[in-house]
Amino acid sequence: MRTRAGVLLVIFVIAGCGSEKHLPSSNPPEYDPKKVYTAPAAPSQPATLSTIPTELESLLAKLDSLEASQKQKGEGKKVPFDPNSLQLFKGVTTPCEALSRLAPGLGSAQLFEGADGAALKKALGPEADGFARRMDEQLVEGLKHSLGPGAADCPISVRPPESSFIDRSQSPRVVLTHATPTAPFLIAQATIPDTSRDDYEVVNPRPMRIQDAPAGWVGYTETDTMTRIGREDRPTKGIREDYEMVTAPKAKRCPRLEGPDLKGMVDGTFEWSFRMFRATPGPQSVLYRQKVQVTLKGEVGDDAQLKKIVKFDATVMLQRIGSELSYYSQTLGAQGEFSFDQATGIPQEFKIITVSGFSEGEAQAKDARLIGTLTALTAYYSGQAYVKAQREWNQPNTCVEITFTPPTKTKKFVPRESTSVKTELRTKKEQAIVPAQFKEAKERPRERNGTVSPREDKSEPGRPATFTYQAPATKVQHSGFWVSAKSRAGVAEAKEGEWELAPSAYVLEFKSRIIQDPVDVLSSWGLTVSANGFDAQVEARVPLQHTDDRGWVGQGVMQYVTRTATHPTLCEIRIQGTGTTTFHVNGGSISLDPEPFAVKLIILPGQTEETAEVHCESTTARGSEKIRELLATQGVQGTNAHSSTKSGGWRAAFNLSRFSSFIWTPGKQGYEIGGWTQALNSDVVAKKTMRVDCGRSAGLGTTPCREETTLILRLADEPGAMASPPR
Repeated sequence: MRTRAGVLLVIFVIAGCGSEKHLPSSNPPEYDPKKVYTAPAAPSQPATLSTIPTELESLLAKLDSLEASQKQKGEGKKVPFDPNSLQLFKGVTTPCEALSRLAPGLGSAQLFEGADGAALKKALGPEADGFARRMDEQLVEGLKHSLGPGAADCPISVRPPESSFIDRSQSPRVVLTHATPTAPFLIAQATIPDTSRDDYEVVNPRPMRIQDAPAGWVGYTETDTMTRIGREDRPTKGIREDYEMVTAPKAKRCPRLEGPDLKGMVDGTFEWSFRMFRATPGPQSVLYRQKVQVTLKGEVGDDAQLKKIVKFDATVMLQRIGSELSYYSQTLGAQGEFSFDQATGIPQEFKIITVSGFSEGEAQAKDARLIGTLTALTAYYSGQAYVKAQREWNQPNTCVEITFTPPTKTKKFVPRESTSVKTELRTKKEQAIVPAQFKEAKERPRERNGTVSPREDKSEPGRPATFTYQAPATKVQHSGFWVSAKSRAGVAEAKEGEWELAPSAYVLEFKSRIIQDPVDVLSSWGLTVSANGFDAQVEARVPLQHTDDRGWVGQGVMQYVTRTATHPTLCEIRIQGTGTTTFHVNGGSISLDPEPFAVKLIILPGQTEETAEVHCESTTARGSEKIRELLATQGVQGTNAHSSTKSGGWRAAFNLSRFSSFIWTPGKQGYEIGGWTQALNSDVVAKKTMRVDCGRSAGLGTTPCREETTLILRLADEPGAMASPPR
């Protein structure tokens, strides 16, 4: 006997597996959890074996029309639930246990029960049992696809043990599937007879489609499809079967505040559907469909953890229709609640409170069992979505943020002054005030840098938590405090939970003077030229601000005055000029802590534009020619004896004397100046003086050149900083 290995269980996607696949979402832009959404229509395809047949589309349209027009027949009627069937998860601690209890009620075991089941079996004819078997196989296969390869060991079957479909002469076969240390997946295979292995060609018209939940939600929508086509050389020629399963658990990423009590509520949705279509020559066709659409609501406590109970409102649709089968479309409602283990997402208790949709005496035991199983399926998948969502809103500053009055970085430092800081927690999206518990208030950037009290406090709308911060005697960068908060809307911590004094503002004062004595050059033809003598003075004032990537940066105006200093001769090359340019500080660090004190700044003075002007008394043609030739030896190009060009001066002497130490890193170009001297009890923070023999440093030999440059780092008033908090 030919046998086919078929996985016989329901697989539940633990958070972190199928939901981690990131593909573009096709959910509606405005996703409404109270509205029913159907799976997106597949794009049109060429007319091949994988194309959805027109007959299937026609039957689906009829069922959708019936579903939309059908009205519930009653509400709150008695349904013969077996109390034990509602406790499927009682005592369950592993996914394997949960799956083994759920699977038998989800497959085709009840497919042909009751009058409507008998009609379906009659319409299917001799292939009824094969139809049911393949339904079980595909149901499990579709769920299994979301797991991928991995390992697990969970002996489970969709059909009850008494089913004649299971060949007990065949030993079970364990299959590898996906597992992680924190979210295991357990699955196994058992062999079942299948005499139709070679009778059908299996094609996948559309591969597994996984879509992320809409923005603001966690979860996914997973669609799995498969088609069987009867082979041309088999009795199954002309037969076609199409399967589709959609699984979509979702939960809100952030809790919302509800009602006058400002309860923290988390909305959730779940959609699951399975359809099986069979068409035979004649033509004859049958479409079977199950659908579950659920809205959920969980409450979050002040510890940012879900409370025990999650409430659900489920709509269950059982539908079948065919060319020789009158339609059956029953819409049933179930409202209830469940609790789940917050570590695993496995439901702990499950309860159906009310059922609607049955008229008096209409409910059958098989319907009750199916509703119980499908709503338990809801609890299992939704538990996974809620566990993942809870991890999201417990990520600091994801859903809420801490606000301070006065705002952070606005209070000016005053030694030992105390500041009362009112502190609240707000939702990021709506900016609604959330009751919160503030804890672990600590001084920053290290403990005992000033004093904050109390260490914890509670806030309510209209009554902020209040912390008092006393500044230290000497300011340290980032002086202030940080605090964390937990609430029914999420968790917040540093860095967005920090309050600090206005950042230290500094200004750099730069002064430089370079004096270069002139050089007298006696040419071979008897002309004496006095060149390159100058007295240059430069001043700049640069406000500094701190950046995360480069440290302290800024730019300011640099003024320069360069006067010539030459000897009266026949010809003089006079270097002189007056103007302004830009002075840059392109990075650096300032540490005023006594151990260690350190200042390093990367400076880049702007380019001064002194000119080298030629002044000669001789205007004879021969004299001018000789002068031009002489000027060329000095690096000065002129068209006549009285020309000028940009050359020499302060920028040349300053840069040449330290060119080898220039930093070429993009964005941080300049000279790094370290070795500052700390200044105490003054608005002067640090000072640096450089005295340079610029002639020798620039390789000019004995040419006298003297530089004295002073850099002064001062405290500056912070723009917008307040001397005291507002009243």
